[in-house]
Order: sequence, then C-alpha cells, then structure tokens
Amino acid sequence: MDEQAPAMSRNQIITWWASIIGVCAVIAFGSIFVTRAYLLRRDYEFKNWRPPHIARLETDLDAINRDGKNVSLGELRKKVYVAGYQYTDCPAGCLGMASVMKLLEEEFGDDPRFRLVSISVNPEGDTPEKMDAWVREHGIDSEDWWFLTGDAGEIAKYMISEFKFYGTEEVTDPEQIAAVGEFMHDTRLALVDGEANIRGYYDVMNVQRGDTEYERLVRELKMVLDPELKLSDFDLGIEKE
Repeated sequence: MDEQAPAMSRNQIITWWASIIGVCAVIAFGSIFVTRAYLLRRDYEFKNWRPPHIARLETDLDAINRDGKNVSLGELRKKVYVAGYQYTDCPAGCLGMASVMKLLEEEFGDDPRFRLVSISVNPEGDTPEKMDAWVREHGIDSEDWWFLTGDAGEIAKYMISEFKFYGTEEVTDPEQIAAVGEFMHDTRLALVDGEANIRGYYDVMNVQRGDTEYERLVRELKMVLDPELKLSDFDLGIEKE
C-alpha cells in the first residue's frame, strides 16, 4: 500500500492541474468571446447610432409671431427645427443664444425643411412689435425664424410640460438683474424633428463646453435632416474599430 501512495498522489496532482488549466482555458476563451462581442456591438452602435427620441410634443402651442400673425407649432410638422427660450430684455445670454442660432441659419437656412423658433421667456414684456424691432436691430431677420410671444401662463406651462425645459425663476436682486436679467431660464437649445419628437438638448451657452455642444448640435441636426447619415460618417477624432 505504501508503494502505491506516491503514484496515487502524482495522479491526483496531474488531475488537479489539468482541472485548473481547463478552467483557465474556459475563462480565457469566454473572456475573448465576450470582449469580441462587446467590440462588435460597439462598432455596430457607432456605425448605426441615431439621435434618440428623448421626448415628444404631445400637444400644440398657439402663439403670436413677431409679425403679429397667429401661428402654432403644429404648422411646423414635417419640418426640422431648433427651438430656444429667450427674451428681448436679457442683457447678454439671450443675444448669445441668438448668435448661435444665426450660425445655424447661415448653414442650414437654404434647406426648406429647416426652421428656427425663439419663444419668449417674458411674453408680457415681449410684444410682437418689440420682438420685431429687436430682431431687426441685431441683424437676425429671417422669415424662416419665428419669434413667438403669447399667453404667459400657457407658454411657461408648455415649455416645462412639453419641451421639458427647466422652470423659470424671476430675479429680484438689482445687481443680479443687471448681470443676468430679470429671469433665470433654460438656455439650452432643443432639436425637434418632423414628427414633433425632441431629438436632443444642447447647452451651447455653457462656458466650458459650449463649442463642443454646438458641434454636436450641427452633427445631429444633419443626421435628423438626412436619415441615411450615421455617426461613422463624421470625423469625431476617435479611432473606429
């Protein structure tokens, strides 16, 4: 019995190591399979990614354009538009937002499917005449760019419930009013497709990433206008798998 014991121990050791090697092989091959599947999935998503459907304008908004005509957002069905929340007495930010939107007008204004919409944060102060004068003064006059005013309560409710914009806060500190204006409001731009789906929000006024957000807006606007475009069609400065 004693002579057989070492042989049995060697067999057990061999079996033990064989089991460990087998388990390691299974783990290694499994890891390779999972990693490959992940890379293939990432490559597929990169090539086929589309701006998501974030929200939807379920109801319509009736308003008054700067030319005094009654309009509704429903009239923009089948159009792709970028919407911003602004007001004429804003000391800086709203003019900056308008400047960004003017860049969009310059790049996409010849496309009959494209529109711009600026909705007043302060409808009680922004009469159509005042908005029209403000537009002409700042050189952003375009028939395809709506500047909307109307019922203050209805607009405020709509911007929160439908556009999912942040609520507006009235500023009371005189020094703060001089710096930021009478209202603290959402300064993002929203991209809306031809079926009233919101496809993206863009923080173009952000000090740190405003330029990057604008580039993202332009890229995704092009993708919404042209369903054939994929993310891989753009030079993003990253390697594609």
